[in-house]
Amino acid sequence: MRPLHIFLVWILVPVLALAVTSPAGKYAGTWVGQQSDGGINIVLAQAAGDWTADVSFTLGGQEVKCKTVRIKVDGTNLDLAYEFNVGGLQATSTVTGKFDGDKLEGKYSTKSAEGADVDQGTFKTTLTK
Repeated sequence: MRPLHIFLVWILVPVLALAVTSPAGKYAGTWVGQQSDGGINIVLAQAAGDWTADVSFTLGGQEVKCKTVRIKVDGTNLDLAYEFNVGGLQATSTVTGKFDGDKLEGKYSTKSAEGADVDQGTFKTTLTK
């Protein structure tokens, strides 16, 4: 009976640790740029090993929906890029963040479709679901 217990511990502990440390979920918080600030929502999901992200933020009280173009989750690190259109400006933001418990915080930079720097700043979110 003892070998079965040892086997179960060796199998279940890593599986439970992986489930507990998964950063999947809905993160809500704020972003602060050089000239503006607002709210941000990032929903991360993983299926069959692939990550997806649904991103939106507020600018001047208006919600801006984004299209994810790249996502990489590597341990406690997030690398995310998304496109959006605000007032006729087509832009891409690149986010680098770090997971710490139920927090996701980091930096972002935004460039226009032509490659010109538009904004940069920081964001802080907390896991809500």
